[in-house]
Amino acid sequence: MANFFDTLFTVVIGTITGVSRAVGSTVAGLQDFFYIKFSGMSFIVLGARQTGKTTLIEWLKRNMAAIEDFQPDPTAAGGDAVPDFMTRVGDTYMKLKPNRDVGGEYAMWETDWIELFREAQPRGILFLLDHTDVHLQKDALNFVLQMIEDEPAARRNLKAFYILVNKSDLWGDTTTLDEILHHYRNEQRRLKGQADRLGYKWYVAEGSLATGRGVLDVMRKFFNAIRPKPVEM
Repeated sequence: MANFFDTLFTVVIGTITGVSRAVGSTVAGLQDFFYIKFSGMSFIVLGARQTGKTTLIEWLKRNMAAIEDFQPDPTAAGGDAVPDFMTRVGDTYMKLKPNRDVGGEYAMWETDWIELFREAQPRGILFLLDHTDVHLQKDALNFVLQMIEDEPAARRNLKAFYILVNKSDLWGDTTTLDEILHHYRNEQRRLKGQADRLGYKWYVAEGSLATGRGVLDVMRKFFNAIRPKPVEM
């Protein structure tokens, strides 16, 4: 039997070229928005600055290996070009063709984030948090939740909203996921209420893109949630 990712990424159209088992997909990667289409589906990754969106690109470049040595510089105004790269997902090798790597400043939210949401009409949103700058990250999360409310056409395909609390390698010895999420209790209630009303799944998990711990499991669950026919995992 083909493994989960072999099945998931089969029959691809666009700018990601499969090199194994006829796999393909469309990928446009940005530091603040990571836009991927596979088998006609898409998802975006959002989050405030410095929460790990550039690191997510690097994590894929390194075939999901630990990347503790990766220390990206802040993205310059206007964004940085990202070269094509090969990545391995399970037994499948893919060529990803990202678009650009841009910053996560507040000024981007009402322009680039909304534009991307409208363009992608995603089946899933993956939102990155970490243990720093709670006020900024609460604002970013609330902005995305309000964007979903205000854009009924763009949200029509939405099946899942997952939150990854990144950098557990930095905060895991001094705090817990529950303690971090305590700061976001109102946002979690809002997310749950919206998910129940609009009919999408939501999930919160911790992980570390630097070490890889927990991230693959989150991504497997996320990809499964946005499939047309999710499987039991």
